[in-house]
Amino acid sequence: MGAVFEVQHLDIERHYAAKLLHQSENPSRTRHFRQEARTISHIGSPWIVEIFDFQELADGRLMYLMELVNGASLHAVQTARGGPEGASPCDPARLIGLARQVCKGLQAAHEVGFVHRDIKPDNIMLSTDSRGREHVKIVDFGLAALLEGPKESNGAGTPAYMSPEQCKGQNTDARTDIYSLGITLYELATGRLPFNRTDAARLRDDHLFEQAAPPSELVDGFLPAGFDALILRCMAKQPRDRYASAAELEVALIELQLSLGLRTAWDEMPAPVLPGDTTARLERGLAQLRSEERRSKQRRIGLVAALVGLVAVGGLIGWKFDADAREIVLTQAEQELAALSKRASVAAAHARWIYTPPDEPDADTAYKVLLELERLDDGGSDRAHEVGGQLREEFSSTLVGLGDTYWERAGGRGFAREFYAQALVFQPDHERASERAGLGLVALAGLRDKAARGKFAHYELVAVTPLASLAWTDAEDRLHALETLRDTGELSLRSAAEVDVLLEDLRFESQRAEVAQLDEDPSGQAAAPDSKPGPASNDPVPGPIRYTVIEDTPTHRAGTHGGHGGNGSGSFDGLLDAAKSAYRALDLDRAANLYHRVLDLDAHNVTALVGLHHISFDRGEFKDALRYAEKAAQLRPKRGDLHLFMGDACMKVFDYGRARDHYERADQLGDRQAQQRIAFLDDLLGKAPS
Repeated sequence: MGAVFEVQHLDIERHYAAKLLHQSENPSRTRHFRQEARTISHIGSPWIVEIFDFQELADGRLMYLMELVNGASLHAVQTARGGPEGASPCDPARLIGLARQVCKGLQAAHEVGFVHRDIKPDNIMLSTDSRGREHVKIVDFGLAALLEGPKESNGAGTPAYMSPEQCKGQNTDARTDIYSLGITLYELATGRLPFNRTDAARLRDDHLFEQAAPPSELVDGFLPAGFDALILRCMAKQPRDRYASAAELEVALIELQLSLGLRTAWDEMPAPVLPGDTTARLERGLAQLRSEERRSKQRRIGLVAALVGLVAVGGLIGWKFDADAREIVLTQAEQELAALSKRASVAAAHARWIYTPPDEPDADTAYKVLLELERLDDGGSDRAHEVGGQLREEFSSTLVGLGDTYWERAGGRGFAREFYAQALVFQPDHERASERAGLGLVALAGLRDKAARGKFAHYELVAVTPLASLAWTDAEDRLHALETLRDTGELSLRSAAEVDVLLEDLRFESQRAEVAQLDEDPSGQAAAPDSKPGPASNDPVPGPIRYTVIEDTPTHRAGTHGGHGGNGSGSFDGLLDAAKSAYRALDLDRAANLYHRVLDLDAHNVTALVGLHHISFDRGEFKDALRYAEKAAQLRPKRGDLHLFMGDACMKVFDYGRARDHYERADQLGDRQAQQRIAFLDDLLGKAPS
């Protein structure tokens, strides 16, 4: 459908792959090209090539930019390995590692509603990751179709890899990709295609009626017979007889691997997240393989040491040397284990569980150090896995606690989900985190893979920066950290809006705490605060650092009054608390009623007016939302956030002129979020920045 070029961005000097659609009068080609770009951009998987931009050139041609994969296609790699005789059979362990990655990518595509319809070795790119492993990237979604129910095929595809339903122009779904992957696995396992004819009609008949020979029979014992059932099931003529999903196929691959005791380069890749205990069982099996690999390596080291000793000074001394060497290895392993445990705990104490600060992308994260710890060669001991398990439980417990803290807070639910998602990285089967995180199976697998490789994009790290501020155990520091972050102006509009709501809630709590302290100590002399080095102590302690989970308290700020400080304030403080609690519980009717009761007692209560603004905005009653924000701004004209609220309400009723006025006023009052709103408005109206 188009040509692919390597291009370079002139400013940042970064290289991309650009796919350019040939000029055509056919609107169908243009539509399919746009669909291909949309398809890839919607998937978001480490195993699928990433789209960065889509443009229409001055001459009308369409182009999209994608990541440049520094490697070659699977077909090219296999052909090169086979030499002049053609492709050679793939090693069984390597075959499983590659197939699992393709399954990850396909499951990601299927979960967002797309079937590829042209899976083949030419569309599977191989690059090399930082550990020297082959990393799969699925490319060319030009034939992809939506999975909103079965779709009728137009017969498009590559004949040697087409499913029977494609050959007949019938409905296609995710199982179509399973068939094409089965053909690909057959070719990898044997070095040849199951059906290989030059006559298209006869090739079509083979797909429809011929049963392929078991692949193990073609490679003289090189391939374990267990692969036969798996590959041939993928190639079943009827879709109902194939694996129902790519995740189900990946489970079958792992179970085959465990039954054969094969070790692959990708055994640390998370197993598919499935109901029941399947995931945990597979993870235990893969962990056991890794443990056996470490024991095997240590036995080889011990044997070499023993033989050296025997040759040098005789058998008895040699075996004593081996025992001494083993003791030294264990001692060194324990020291390294303690060091790694401390590094992981310190990273977590600074809220770097899986994310780093945007300006420190190479900093330690608790998860990456934990994986390093679990890979530690500890002389055949299970101590590394024991400590790793303890740290996983500790980190996930802390993250779930933080999620619980913000789950019911106004503006906090989105951040709570992020904490729960991080907890699932450490413990994928945590029940409450699974219920609340809202992650699909593939999304979680992708998150765990990114966390393991530390491959988050800069914008992803920026998006989660509020989480570090929310992890502070001291309320005053937490509030200050959030306010400082908000003032940087670096947050997205959505994150900024969520932080604004959460800040208001936290300010309630902070001011109420001050009032309570004055009630207890009328002199106003507060006790000296403890030192606060960060989200948690980072003192060099020998064991894992413990965390203090923020308490989830229903108390809030007493309210801001417009010159009526003593007019019945004690009677409506409780009403404000109840109103905020009702709002957090999404009981908008009760919250609105309570705020109105506050206004009956104090018509100038800014807190109640702002609360009614948020309720009206949530209900879609934007004119009322504007009215309440205007009243609040009349009482507090120097609060930039109130002008921001008015601007947001004006945007909703398409009064862009007034929205700009309010945003510009908020900007004059020093509200850093105003510039983002103005830029968004300029972009919406197509206005060039001044």
